Amino acid sequence: MAYFYSIRGWLEVEPDNFASVTGLIQSLQASYLKDTKIGLYLQGWCWNSQPVNWTQYVFYGADITEDGLELFKDTLSKLITLKGNLSGYFHAQGEDGEKNFVYRVVDDRLMMETDSILVAVT
Repeated sequence: MAYFYSIRGWLEVEPDNFASVTGLIQSLQASYLKDTKIGLYLQGWCWNSQPVNWTQYVFYGADITEDGLELFKDTLSKLITLKGNLSGYFHAQGEDGEKNFVYRVVDDRLMMETDSILVAVT
């Protein structure tokens, strides 16, 4: 049986770069329409077409397998190659809560942190 991660987060995108970022995502989505798994996982990307003040956001949220995590990282890497001054944060939590990954994008650099268990602070 597959192990699933719930992944959610966002990228901050400057309005001048928004069309290229969303265009790349739409292109990837169109390329994998017939691939049921990849096509499904790429549908986790969404955004508002109108900015609220000065920053636009591209969001990702889905329940995916480890293969989906690789696709997610590959997609982030492709977006970063656009050199759009992207920053963002994504958290992937394993279905049992024991495997956790944090993906941080800072000025077009992707960093990943692993954490075995989240501990309640309160």
